[in-house]
Amino acid sequence: MEIQDRISPQIISASVNLLQPFVPELTPTNLIAALKEHQATQTTAPKLEKPLTRQQVADFLGVSLVTVTRYLNSGKLRRIKLTGRNVRIDAESFRKLIGSDTGTEAEAIEAK
Repeated sequence: MEIQDRISPQIISASVNLLQPFVPELTPTNLIAALKEHQATQTTAPKLEKPLTRQQVADFLGVSLVTVTRYLNSGKLRRIKLTGRNVRIDAESFRKLIGSDTGTEAEAIEAK
């Protein structure tokens, strides 16, 4: 989301008036600062995720390595081939398989 620099004072004032019942300490200055801080955090580089091993995926799903290999061969999981038989699994394809877009599952697996 891109925040434009030319937000009119009337819009800022109306926004503060709408939000003050929920955030009593909100002022126009605080709102502008929060919007700028939010924009600054949104423009940072995306977080790179480490590819997962077959064993990590098997442990998380509670299945065998053979089942993970079947998922790779059928296209349910995306294979990242490092060398010869050395394979990793794309974290995004893993999240799609388990039906999650948050990324917390992949982080939980890496932490194990």
